[in-house]
Amino acid sequence: MSSVCVLITYGKDNVDKATIGLTLANAALEGGEQVSLILASEGVRLAVKGYADDINNGEPFKPAKQLIDGLLTGGARLNVCTPCLKNRGIAERDIIDRAAFIAGPDVIRILKETDRSIQL
Repeated sequence: MSSVCVLITYGKDNVDKATIGLTLANAALEGGEQVSLILASEGVRLAVKGYADDINNGEPFKPAKQLIDGLLTGGARLNVCTPCLKNRGIAERDIIDRAAFIAGPDVIRILKETDRSIQL
């Protein structure tokens, strides 16, 4: 099975890019890829409990919460940048379940381990 890493660095500061990243990650998962999602910079906010609940870029896109839930139930790995959380004053306890906390070396390792990457 091939694998893809999707790195998202946007949240509500660019709903379009955040939604496209989540949509592409779901498409990869639905296409049989192993998916690793990395949330960094403002993208870490997508993993904060309740943050994505009101993000909806409109048709033809699905709401962000639905996209995130689809990734988690489909077996994607959700990775959240710990230094990015700390920089924004976000505690790990405020992050949704099933998230792994990573730092720079982990990002490099994940990118090396996957066949392809998409960065938004």
